Amino acid sequence: MAEPKPDCAMEDGPGASALVWYQRIVWAGIFANIVITLTSIIFTAQVIALLDLDPATPLVWPRFGAFGILLLTGFYIPAGIDPCRSCFATVFTIVCRFAGFCFFAVVGGRYLAFGLFDLFFGAPQAVCLYLAWQRTKDAAAGKPPGGGRAVAFLLALIFLAAFVWGAAQVLLAPILPKYASDEDHFKYGSIGNDGAAGVPYAIWVALPDICAKHLPAGTTGYAGFGFLWEQGRDAARDTPVGFSRAKAGVERMSINCAICHTVRARSTPDAEPRLYFGGAANTIDIQAYQRFLSNCANDDAFTGATLIPAIAAKVKLTLAEELLYRAVLIPYVRDQLKKQGEAYAWTDKRPTWGPGRIDPFNPVKFGMLGLNDDGTLGNSDMLAVWNLRARAAIRTPTPYHWDGLSTSLHEVAVSSALGDGAVAKEFNDASIARIETYLRDLKPPPSPHRPDPAAVERGKALFGAHCGECHAEDGARTLTVISGEIGTDIQRNLMWTQAAADAYNAYRKGRDWDFKSFRKVDGYITEPLYGLWLSGPYLHNGSVPTLRDLLNTPEQRPRAFVRGLDVLDGANGGFTSPSCDPVNPPAQGFCYDTALIGNSNAGHVYGTALSASEKNDLLAYLLTL
Repeated sequence: MAEPKPDCAMEDGPGASALVWYQRIVWAGIFANIVITLTSIIFTAQVIALLDLDPATPLVWPRFGAFGILLLTGFYIPAGIDPCRSCFATVFTIVCRFAGFCFFAVVGGRYLAFGLFDLFFGAPQAVCLYLAWQRTKDAAAGKPPGGGRAVAFLLALIFLAAFVWGAAQVLLAPILPKYASDEDHFKYGSIGNDGAAGVPYAIWVALPDICAKHLPAGTTGYAGFGFLWEQGRDAARDTPVGFSRAKAGVERMSINCAICHTVRARSTPDAEPRLYFGGAANTIDIQAYQRFLSNCANDDAFTGATLIPAIAAKVKLTLAEELLYRAVLIPYVRDQLKKQGEAYAWTDKRPTWGPGRIDPFNPVKFGMLGLNDDGTLGNSDMLAVWNLRARAAIRTPTPYHWDGLSTSLHEVAVSSALGDGAVAKEFNDASIARIETYLRDLKPPPSPHRPDPAAVERGKALFGAHCGECHAEDGARTLTVISGEIGTDIQRNLMWTQAAADAYNAYRKGRDWDFKSFRKVDGYITEPLYGLWLSGPYLHNGSVPTLRDLLNTPEQRPRAFVRGLDVLDGANGGFTSPSCDPVNPPAQGFCYDTALIGNSNAGHVYGTALSASEKNDLLAYLLTL
């Protein structure tokens, strides 16, 4: 006697066709699961590399996960054989597919590709099963055939939207180059801003050609902004130091920490320049670069008709890529760069930064933290980041930045990445940790200067008597924040407010950043003088060109001088810095005017009362640091 069909039977009648398609898709999914899981078990490392997934070690765990999915696939088989007599397996199959999609959507990154795999099979299974059920139900109720189409169409749209969203997450998730050495990672690694702030490489590399009139006078290409390329690299096409070139949908160019912390120097005008990583950048003009991008975006030349030929001269685009750039990327990038220019319009009311300088926190205050423009000025020199481990040994907690506004190296690194455009979605803790590890033990390069040894010894004694209290590693006041006494320009210190510190400590956009070390302190840090020979100009705002000038009274110091040059001044310390007229810009470099607000060269009169011979001896010693 035949077993009676259960009430949920849909093999016959209006729902049969949809049910058959459900079964076919289940079997296709079973076969696909077997192929994918066995491949992942046998070739685990290769699958991780192919999909550019975050490392999973030891490999036994991803293999175990794939084996678990293979076992789970066995529960799908009854649904493929007889979905009506295996109601639990029929529903379970769909639930598992959607659970897989949701799980990997939460995990995020390129692992979402596995979630899309589940959605690819789970979505049509759900639609087909719904149609089979609804049509069978309508037939039993005597309703006309064709029911459920509207709901099925709505479900299909929802699933399609979810798939498109997921695919966009996978395709736009940055594919980051991996570097064997920590130094190369520092120079070219990502800080989590590629997708959010990166300029598509094909557009970036073509901009100097179509917007040459917006480059600094007398310059060509990005070298005009003081960008640095290692020897053997092509400045017209290759990635400069301080940029990450990563694929986030398309290849993009994004700045990283090295752009502000790499110094270029030559012993003579004819010598080959050398790059020193971790030093305070002396040639980079960040503000000029930003203004170039926004000015170019506002130029009529920033169109597909002009850009595509310029791109084609340097980058080979497929027909599909060309259409993508014309229809989407060029208009989008132009709009974003215009907005960036508008966001920095407040800088037009302040003195120009110039090479080697930046206002690092006002952009954060007025942008990321949402504080109002308070009219403050934060222009200051970029900082060297050498000997961080030795620095931490001098004083705990250790103050960072010019005014000690934070006492956590990790928070400084993370907040710096955020200030450069990093976002929670792309943030990579391991990448930042690697940069921190590299910098902790990065030593300053030894000084090439060779003053008279006897003068150096006399100068060392003078240093101990007049400077060591604040600048020697064992100085009683080294790495403390001193207010008032130093007498240097106060604008940088006024810029950082208690409101800004509170807002940063409370910042939680995208994730809990766990900031708690930002603070407001009046004054500036007394720094240990690591790599002093390579750190000119001097003082926090870079207002004194050479060490010899620093030993003179403020009235005797140059009123205006050229900065941004890279030839060392072996006689005076720092870099060659000829006098200039602010009204008539020099052919090379930037004319720094100490008369402007925030640019004062006043203060730090320590050592100015020494005799001429004593100053010469002290300078001899300082040149060796």
